[in-house]
Amino acid sequence: TVSSTSKIAVISPSDRQDVDVNYTFRQVDIVIPRVDGSANCGNISSAVGPFAIDEGLVPAVEPITVVRILNTNTNKIIEEHVRVENGRAMVHGDEVIKGVPGTGSRIDMYFEDPAGSRTGKLFPTGQKKEIFDVPGYGPAEVTVLDCSNPMVFIKASDLGIKGTELVELNQNKDVMEHIERIRGMATVKCGFVENWEEARTKSTSAPKVSIVSAPQDYVDMDGNQVKAEDMDICVRAVSVGALHKAYPMTVAVGTGSAARIAGTIVSEIAVNDKGADVVRLGHSSGITDVDVKMDGENVLKGGVTRTARRIMDGYVYIRE
Repeated sequence: TVSSTSKIAVISPSDRQDVDVNYTFRQVDIVIPRVDGSANCGNISSAVGPFAIDEGLVPAVEPITVVRILNTNTNKIIEEHVRVENGRAMVHGDEVIKGVPGTGSRIDMYFEDPAGSRTGKLFPTGQKKEIFDVPGYGPAEVTVLDCSNPMVFIKASDLGIKGTELVELNQNKDVMEHIERIRGMATVKCGFVENWEEARTKSTSAPKVSIVSAPQDYVDMDGNQVKAEDMDICVRAVSVGALHKAYPMTVAVGTGSAARIAGTIVSEIAVNDKGADVVRLGHSSGITDVDVKMDGENVLKGGVTRTARRIMDGYVYIRE
């Protein structure tokens, strides 16, 4: 079981004038019996627009239907541009998403005003970077950011790894424990728990974790060569205690934003010239572009491209 396939989205019509549907996300933990609603999921968000169209919650307009979605976890708006054909969301297309098999119809997503999704602040601790004295491990320099979701950025070098690791990272119990302790400390700093140990059970999906390093060559999950010159920064995500096999979309928006704000560890490592809207992220499954619109250090919106298709309908019967 992996965290990226253990997710629930609950959709309902919205009574807000500027929103079409409300969307509530739940992350089902893969280690302990817990369903966590403390954060949003960008990848599941991409299916909300097509679902809303196909269920008749939003009128289908060809060739593109714009669906405005309120994520109730973060109280933030996501705007999705969905290709439509014959009154339904298009499924087939030639869009390729790294880490997703096959091709699909392109969905353009924009996370509006993503800063402070849970804590109310872009930098929850009031600092762009700081040193955590990690119990049992010593100092680590981090950036704690709340943009689409709360997240903590850690340098690969501070963890004693290269930053190009794939699933073998999950077997490195010492490094994974190091990461979880840093995440736990960030959870306290965000005000989600009282002490870092509680994050393991009380805040398993927030904050997210991104491990950052300078652009470098590596082989991705599909065995393809990824070149340093094709990325602005090399990243790996840890989600609910395991390496993410691609890179969470909300974390992509946060990473792109951090890369464009001077003083964060992401900005210091990234080769992006800080003026370019598009930041190229080299993750476990390849390269993802994130388009970040800034006004000074204010993040106006972050855009990414995704695909989504319905694979099953069914009923689950539960006891009252």
